[in-house]
Amino acid sequence: MSAPPTSFVTSPASPRQAVVTVVYGSHAERLDYTFTSFHRNPHLELHAFVIGDRLPANQVAGVRYHLRAPDRSFSHPMRDADFRRWCFIDELEVEYAVVVDGMDVLCLRPIPPLPELLRGGAFAGCVEHDGGRRLGGGLYTSNFLNAGVTFWNIAASRAMRQEIETRGRTRYRNLVDDQLALNEVIHTRYFDHITLLPCHYNYRGSLGPRPAGWPRTSSLDGVRIYHNRHWIEEAKRRVPTADRPPLSVLPPDAGPLNAWQQRWRRFVTRWRREGYR
Repeated sequence: MSAPPTSFVTSPASPRQAVVTVVYGSHAERLDYTFTSFHRNPHLELHAFVIGDRLPANQVAGVRYHLRAPDRSFSHPMRDADFRRWCFIDELEVEYAVVVDGMDVLCLRPIPPLPELLRGGAFAGCVEHDGGRRLGGGLYTSNFLNAGVTFWNIAASRAMRQEIETRGRTRYRNLVDDQLALNEVIHTRYFDHITLLPCHYNYRGSLGPRPAGWPRTSSLDGVRIYHNRHWIEEAKRRVPTADRPPLSVLPPDAGPLNAWQQRWRRFVTRWRREGYR
């Protein structure tokens, strides 16, 4: 039985919600590459913060631009953008925001209103494609969160977001240590205030052989937000995608399997890598 198509209803009394990105340099001129794909969500305002000394010449219709001066205490423009993006949302007159990378996050299908996705949490996010990571200090998590698509209840998450930004200012560890800082703060101090979303809301699967070691997929059916810079053009060519992926059919057994048949079935399942990394 196929699942019904997804539909969302918002009312004039719904809280204000936004999708937000922070860009600098030439990326500010190219927000029509992926960011405007979020126009398919009428309940989301589109806001772009531009770090630099001027707004872009190519301003895309429907995107509200905000110019902010660089903060050199982060040592590099990428860290400046990646850490400050989670505090810039305090400047908007919205109650909920999804913050996305500027050039590699593509919305394939409408997403629900953000309060529904957060489900009472202050933060929501998806586990990274390789979710088991060590965070230092003896801490391990199997739910290492990707920082490129993050969902926020702005009022409820303010202390959390400020702590992440402060951690970024404190010490340069890597060019992209915003994801590490986010996970350190959330998994030590705020793990009971978060909602884990299925990967459909930040899908990292590769559509081809690159990058090495990433999970490979042949379908984007059911995916709401796709996030893999290597395959954005291919993902665009696959729109429109189906609302739900098909559930594979399991041929029924004729009866109970004997010991030899069970061993053979286990071998076949492992050989096909069903349920295995």
